[in-house]
Amino acid sequence: MKPVVLALFAAALSPAADLPDGPGKELVQKQCASCHGLYKVTDERKTEEEWAVEVDKMVATGATLSDAEFDIVVKYLAKNFGPEKK
Repeated sequence: MKPVVLALFAAALSPAADLPDGPGKELVQKQCASCHGLYKVTDERKTEEEWAVEVDKMVATGATLSDAEFDIVVKYLAKNFGPEKK
């Protein structure tokens, strides 16, 4: 593989060092990064309602979250990756 492709692949699989600390970080690491790179989270800016729709889509495609975990993940994402965060 070319070095650029390897670098992009490695970045997509990188640990959650880019995620801010707080309630929900470990769930996001475990649930979101298990299927795709965390860039899908860190590059997005959504409201709490939009994150709820997005997380609901992920649950529909196989992410396993209890109702309580769902709420924790949505609140974490909205707080750290909401529209006001740049």
